[in-house]
Amino acid sequence: MRKGLDIIKKFTTFDKILILLVIFGVVLFGYTFLRKSTYITVTVKVGEDNVLWTHWSRSWFSQLFQNGMQEKDGLGRVNAQVKSVRSYDIWPSQKAVYLTIELKTVYSRSTDQYTYKGLAVLIGSPIKLYLDRVFVEGLVTHIDGVKDPREKKAIIAEAQLREESPTFSETSGIKQYLADALSIGQKIYDDQGNIIIEVLDIKVEDAKRLTTTSDGRTLVSVNPLRKDVYLKLKINAFSMQNRYYLFDDIPLLIGQTIPINTPMISVYPEITKIILP
Repeated sequence: MRKGLDIIKKFTTFDKILILLVIFGVVLFGYTFLRKSTYITVTVKVGEDNVLWTHWSRSWFSQLFQNGMQEKDGLGRVNAQVKSVRSYDIWPSQKAVYLTIELKTVYSRSTDQYTYKGLAVLIGSPIKLYLDRVFVEGLVTHIDGVKDPREKKAIIAEAQLREESPTFSETSGIKQYLADALSIGQKIYDDQGNIIIEVLDIKVEDAKRLTTTSDGRTLVSVNPLRKDVYLKLKINAFSMQNRYYLFDDIPLLIGQTIPINTPMISVYPEITKIILP
């Protein structure tokens, strides 16, 4: 340590300036060539619970998003801009919104990663944005240039509309007018006009009902006031690791309900069988 101090004391002012210039050059080289600003396009999924705003009703949150919304830094430079918006009905009063956003990120060659506001931009990572007057906290689901492991595949599923009723506890049929609102050939679209679900076939029967006689015997009868509805659906799903998903994150599994939302009806049939391609 003492020898090092003695050596430093021998440095002239010129030597010290030269050393500082070398250190500055190394830092500048690393920052310039190992880190650089670059634009990438990402898809961010936004849920209703992740959005806050000041003057609009929460039930209309999906309508707040539009092309061209921006996030700017303190100097007025655009750091993020919405390129497109698409949404899906998850429940009658809830939508999943997907924003395609161009981000100004910093790319590091040493880690081969993009960062935005100091945080890594990765598929599955959270991201916070201030788009005009809307605060968005979403999840990155896709990055352009990164291979998407999912595949689009059409599968056939059989499903049944079930509705447990306290009045008719022995049956799971639905009301007649709900059954009448569905028709063969009915299609469910996303906001881009892509077909997500298509009704291939419908079978409507009087709901079966279990009754118990006075001597303890169980009999199966029919209830004409309610209907058992069986659907055959074509679903354009995402496939990943031998699992199938609707709207990116709704698993298509036997026993799982799926949303069928149209301008006139909202029902959630339960999958009873899956026919793979």
